[in-house]
Amino acid sequence: MLDYEQFLTDVQTYAKEVKEKTDAQSRAVKKMQNCLAGGDLSALPKLYAAMRDAARDREGALDRMEAFTSTFDGREYMANGDFAAQMLECCSQLEVDVHGSFPVYEMFPCRVTINPETQDVMVNRKRLSCLRPSKIVGDIKKEQSMLAKEKFNASAFAKELAGAYDLAILKAAKKKSCAPDAPLYVLDLYAYLTPMRRYKKEYTMNNYAYDLARLYAEEGLMLDDKRMFRFDTVRDAKKAIRILDRNGSEQYITTIRFFE
Repeated sequence: MLDYEQFLTDVQTYAKEVKEKTDAQSRAVKKMQNCLAGGDLSALPKLYAAMRDAARDREGALDRMEAFTSTFDGREYMANGDFAAQMLECCSQLEVDVHGSFPVYEMFPCRVTINPETQDVMVNRKRLSCLRPSKIVGDIKKEQSMLAKEKFNASAFAKELAGAYDLAILKAAKKKSCAPDAPLYVLDLYAYLTPMRRYKKEYTMNNYAYDLARLYAEEGLMLDDKRMFRFDTVRDAKKAIRILDRNGSEQYITTIRFFE
């Protein structure tokens, strides 16, 4: 079984040796500079010899570290399931909600995709060259904490969502009879909130899902135009958006409607 944390512990011995040899080489270079600045050319021959010895020692240490690190097969680590298993264990330890199966997982509001061929992980749209599961999960935990601390104006978001809803109702009414308070898929409303590609880059589907989760917790809120809203949840619907409610329980939001 491959384990990056054990590998990291073992490689520290080699990394420490490389650092020590590099520091010794740096000290010799500094002495040489001081001798040149002070005009002490007689000391240089010994320093040259010391620098060459330090350089050889450093290269030897580097060779040993390179040989050791090459024994860790990153592709195999990701492909055989060890990476994913340890990632899930980290989620359990850090209390990060996780859902899905190899190679795609949801750590609300982040989507994590493992790619053994390229030995990297996609977190939302960001590609990370990282073989350390605890680093991935730890960073997501920090992001979740930051999002939770951000102020959320439920009324403002509900108003923007209602605007997208009204546009979608008007478009739907051109094709067939459609009530002004008909239920619409929240997934479809994302396109109305982000009409241009650059908007989608700045306000991702994950951001949208997170805002929906916070608005879901505010159900019962009344808009300035006296309308209220109601979400519908169905677990296996194709267009459902998975969120976590205020109790940390998963919900699958499908549609929303605004009504008086």
